[in-house]
Amino acid sequence: MSTEASGTPELSLVDRVYRALRAGIVDGTYGPDTPLRLDALAKTNNVSRIPVREALRLLEKERLVVTTPNKGARVAPISSASANDLYRMRKLVEAEALYQGASNLSEAAIAELRNLILPMAKLFDSGDEPAFLALHRQFHFEIYKQSGSGWLMRTTETMWEHADRYFHLSIICQSSSSLILEKHYGILDRISAGDLKGAVSELMHELDHGIERIQAAIRLGLP
Repeated sequence: MSTEASGTPELSLVDRVYRALRAGIVDGTYGPDTPLRLDALAKTNNVSRIPVREALRLLEKERLVVTTPNKGARVAPISSASANDLYRMRKLVEAEALYQGASNLSEAAIAELRNLILPMAKLFDSGDEPAFLALHRQFHFEIYKQSGSGWLMRTTETMWEHADRYFHLSIICQSSSSLILEKHYGILDRISAGDLKGAVSELMHELDHGIERIQAAIRLGLP
């Protein structure tokens, strides 16, 4: 008997549908407020309704999907207020994560992080958004995890999960990688000099530029 026939979806199927839907929401294929019909999504992904329903449940937990009784699921809306709220919280939490983590970074670790920056910029310029975002996340989280705080890490991870759609908007309103190079080298230069407050300031500037680009994208109605 197949796993689906027994009423319990295979994790691999749920994961595959979840990843496909999440990517489509993040990159704008499924725009804000787009209805997400079980039958249509099951046909598109060549699965039954069961893994689609489970994938939508996972996406609802991430606040990427909204479910309304008698109306079904739809892509969660994007708003300037939500973006501002998220980035305000990111600044508060990530300032502390950077300050604590940077104080524990060795010179060898800083050198390894420095080696990530140019490849990150090249990925941005090549248009490989998923690979760029993965390396960008690695850069920041390698610093943050040195804080040794489980709560800081869990809170930051949750915010980054919610921020993926906004990262996409930020990227499509940035024309070149020059700011990426400037801000990330700037963070490491400040850490190397023992100027942790300066490193936090560089991060705050990065986040401020990010929310400015996001708001520009929202005003333009970009996906």
